[in-house]
Amino acid sequence: MAQCVLLTEPKGDGEEADYQVRRTSAFGYPVPMEHLGIELSMTEFGAYSDIKPHRWT
Repeated sequence: MAQCVLLTEPKGDGEEADYQVRRTSAFGYPVPMEHLGIELSMTEFGAYSDIKPHRWT
């Protein structure tokens, strides 16, 4: 099951960052990016296996 996870509003730096907002959507559907006023098309993105989720608060 592929998903698109958009993490925003980081607190901290680099690998130690904790994200305050997490948006998960089904892979292949457009992802709204309200802060930028755009919608990101996922039609040309590939899916990876065995990916470790980034931590978030």
